[in-house]
Amino acid sequence: MTRQFDPELLYVECSQCGQPILWGHGMTSRLLAMAGIDATALDERCVIVSEGCPACRPGETSFTTQVVRLNREKDDRIIQPAATN
Repeated sequence: MTRQFDPELLYVECSQCGQPILWGHGMTSRLLAMAGIDATALDERCVIVSEGCPACRPGETSFTTQVVRLNREKDDRIIQPAATN
């Protein structure tokens, strides 16, 4: 039995001010369905980015959003120490 990621757990952030955005239960699923995005293709690396929010754009009630998938860090990545001259 495999577990499916719950899209309602996606983190939502304003790209303008960086504040997290909280909205009602079911809103993420509705937005994904309206955009034609398959929720089963999303995972814990995905976030929703809003092009504004009520905190940084008072009076506005509608904002463009997009789903972004963050890259995983490679396990074999070589970490180099910072160097100064």
